[in-house]
Amino acid sequence: MSNDSNAGINLEMCMTGLDRKKATVFFKESGDNSGNSEMTKKSKINEIIPSHQICDFEFDPCGYSMNGIEGTAYSTVHVTPEHEFSYASYEAMGVDFGSIKLEPLVKRVLRCFEPVDFTIAITLPEYACADELCVGDMEGYACVSGVVQHLLGGMCVVYRCFTAKARGCGVGNPNKSVLQCWKEAAEEEAEVGGVGCSAVLAFSCVESA
Repeated sequence: MSNDSNAGINLEMCMTGLDRKKATVFFKESGDNSGNSEMTKKSKINEIIPSHQICDFEFDPCGYSMNGIEGTAYSTVHVTPEHEFSYASYEAMGVDFGSIKLEPLVKRVLRCFEPVDFTIAITLPEYACADELCVGDMEGYACVSGVVQHLLGGMCVVYRCFTAKARGCGVGNPNKSVLQCWKEAAEEEAEVGGVGCSAVLAFSCVESA
């Protein structure tokens, strides 16, 4: 992707089924007065975009939130670590994806949490909506489905669902229902006038593990 095509690119990730060992980092230990940065360092969240200045907060007894900033670039992380409903989110906007490559960035986020399932939503200019953003697996994960939604104003959103290959591709994947809801909502919007959506393309990117 060229430097010119990086303007306006936003990345959003939602992760469920966090690895237990990784999630343990986000529980405060009794009598721990080490300060908010301890979870940031132990989880390696500070290594996702090392140049970002981080303001973080550790919740008691568990949970974590941070905002990172560098110039006009911004990133944020929120973590709910309880095993029964563990969840983490990551968002980056205004980042120069010419110097910070998208796929390595996603891998650094995954390394912090090692989720069972995750989704990616990338908002970017339509001319930068390259096929490589829409298909294929990532290391350790299989892409099970996705949508490319073309918006009015020359923008598009690429939405992809992944599940851990060791778990089995797409078996009981809750993100499929989210994907279907988004597709149906977009189609309904187009039928009643298409306020913000000009085209929706759903695709399956399932590949053998």
